[in-house]
Amino acid sequence: MLRFLLGMVGVELRHTARRAAITGLLFALGALMLGGAAIAFLTACYILLAVRYDPIVAGFIIAGICLILALIFFFIAYVRLRSPRRTASYGRVAGFAARAPAPPPIGAVDPAAVPPRPVGSTTVIAVAAGAALLGLILGRRI
Repeated sequence: MLRFLLGMVGVELRHTARRAAITGLLFALGALMLGGAAIAFLTACYILLAVRYDPIVAGFIIAGICLILALIFFFIAYVRLRSPRRTASYGRVAGFAARAPAPPPIGAVDPAAVPPRPVGSTTVIAVAAGAALLGLILGRRI
């Protein structure tokens, strides 16, 4: 029985490793193709600028644009690497999280006895604004 289970684990590990290798190969090929496309785009921009201006000026323009983009990317990466400030969270005492309150016993509150509250338009607008704000915040963090 143990040999059978270990065989099943081995098959699963081989399958997972093969899948990870194929995924890595696909990412590498995609990155290679993206690099080729970027080089072809920069070459086309250089030729276009060299015809319009001068080859040396075209080289400087392409280099300047690439430098500005690289600095922007490095700045974004630097900002993302900084650790976020630790804020005091409610319910923490000396580094330990407070326990959640115990749920009420079953049958303590009859859901059928509580009438449903109508949802007002301000509630819907508040939920939509909160979702939009959350999407904006999460979109900037990703």
